[in-house]
Amino acid sequence: MSAKLQTSPDTTALAPPDLATMRETAHRVLGPDSAPDAVPPAGEELDTLTAALRGHIELLAPEVERAAGQLPENAPTRSSALACVGEASGKLRAPELSSAPLSGTVMYARRLARVLAALCDHYEIVSAGIEVTSMQRAFVRLADHCLGCATCRAVGDKGWNAGLPCEEESRLYEVYRAARARASAARLARRHAAGVPA
Repeated sequence: MSAKLQTSPDTTALAPPDLATMRETAHRVLGPDSAPDAVPPAGEELDTLTAALRGHIELLAPEVERAAGQLPENAPTRSSALACVGEASGKLRAPELSSAPLSGTVMYARRLARVLAALCDHYEIVSAGIEVTSMQRAFVRLADHCLGCATCRAVGDKGWNAGLPCEEESRLYEVYRAARARASAARLARRHAAGVPA
C-alpha cells in the first residue's frame, strides 16, 4: 500500500484569487479615481507593474471564465464576464499585434489596469452565482420600455428621435441610476473593507 495521499481532482480546492492585491496593482497604475491626468509610474517601476498586471490577468481571466461557465447561458452576468475575458485576452495580445511598441508605455499599462479591475468586479459577481445584477435588471426594464413606448420611439421630420418627455421612461431611468449608484457604492465598500484604495 502506498503512503502517498490519494486525492481526486474534484476534492482539490484552489485558493481564491487575491483580488485585493490585484486591485492595488491596478490602482498604482491608474491613480486616484482613474484620472487620465494622474502621474503614473515610469521606467523600471512601470515595466514591473505592467508585468504584474499581465500576470494577474493571466491568472484571473481563466477563473472568471470558469465561474461564468457555471451560470446559465442566458445569464447577463455570464455574457458580461465572458466579454470581459475576451477583452482581457485582446489586451494581452496587443503588443504582439501592434505595429507600434506598446510594452513599457503608460497607455498600455492603464489599459491592462482597467481590464484587470473589471475582471475583479466580474469575478466577484459570477463566483457568487449572481445571474442578473439589480443594475442589469433595471437597465433591461428601461430598454424594454423605450423599445415598446410610442412616445419614446417617436421621430421628427428628419427621422431623428423627437425626444418627447415620457414620465415612465424618466422613472425607470431614475431606478437604473439608483441601481448603478448602489452597485458602485457596494464595490467601493468591498474595496475599502479589503484595504484597497478606491
